[in-house]
Amino acid sequence: MKPLLVRKRDSLNASIDFDGTEYNYFYNPLHYHPELELTLIVKSYGQRKIGDNIENFTEGDLVLVGGNLPHVWKNDDIFFDENANQKAQAICVKFLPDFAGKEFLSRPEMSGIKTLLEEKAPLGVKLHGALREKVKKIMMKLPDMDESERFIQLLYILNLIAKSNEFELLASLSYRNESLKNSHRINVVLDYIVQHYQEDLDLDKIAGLVNMNRNAFCRFFKKGTRKSLFQVINEVRIGKATQLLTETDMNVLQICFACGFNNISNFNKAFKKSLNVSPLAYRKSMREFNRA
Repeated sequence: MKPLLVRKRDSLNASIDFDGTEYNYFYNPLHYHPELELTLIVKSYGQRKIGDNIENFTEGDLVLVGGNLPHVWKNDDIFFDENANQKAQAICVKFLPDFAGKEFLSRPEMSGIKTLLEEKAPLGVKLHGALREKVKKIMMKLPDMDESERFIQLLYILNLIAKSNEFELLASLSYRNESLKNSHRINVVLDYIVQHYQEDLDLDKIAGLVNMNRNAFCRFFKKGTRKSLFQVINEVRIGKATQLLTETDMNVLQICFACGFNNISNFNKAFKKSLNVSPLAYRKSMREFNRA
């Protein structure tokens, strides 16, 4: 799927755009826009794609997305069932780099924020640990603030992130450097993997999606993502497995086949290689963490 350009609203009367609406599910397709976007997931879960990075998300997920970086949050299928009574909510703040003025980032005091917005955000920034909790508390209060208070708090949040090291960059450097044409072709492949990870994925068929033979495709995909197709497929499958281990009572064998692995031995080996722990040990640790 080619990402859609979402243009900034000309009628916006404030320097930042705020949304905290509750929905039945997140419905945007893969898209990008000139504004940066700071998004906190309040309710729901599913898979998130930022550039060439694909991960599960759940409540508390907090990410800063740079301008013109393709992204989407896609809820699990249960949210699209009108009888499931599930709700999705995010607190989202959108802003242009010069939201505080044309000379804002050129001031010496803003050098840390300038680096954050111009060098880190274009890859997507996922917050962790105490930084995430601190920013989360502020963002949960944004719905009750007026525009001027939100403006001040956004500056404070950006400064917190700029001074911290409790984050990870999501998209690969090579993704940022790819031409828009190649990024679109990689997105086609990534979207296909997300939709069909439960199936026996065929290299020739996937290469055909972007009109390449298998050898050319493997070189192209490795250059664009710094990973092999097999690595990316495994990451998507293992990501889904961690979600099922955490949120369901399915046994390991059921999860193995639900995530597209053809036997339990391969599943256990891939899981342990990715997370350095067995599926059962992962489930036990997550349940102990949630009870704490």
